[in-house]
Amino acid sequence: MMRREQYCDGRLVKEIDQINVGGEATESTDRHVDGSHRWLLDGEEITPAEAAAFLATWEAGTRGRRTS
Repeated sequence: MMRREQYCDGRLVKEIDQINVGGEATESTDRHVDGSHRWLLDGEEITPAEAAAFLATWEAGTRGRRTS
């Protein structure tokens, strides 16, 4: 199962694998925890550092437009 978090009007996406640590094997209800993740910018995979830089630039530009 995959969980998606969207940022910057949907341009920046974090896809997170969800791992079931419950279910039949443990005889309990399904419980999912975060596994590995990847970042996508406009559909292309980028590094976590690139994602952080893009997000910071986006937020700085958004703040500047609000105060103008």
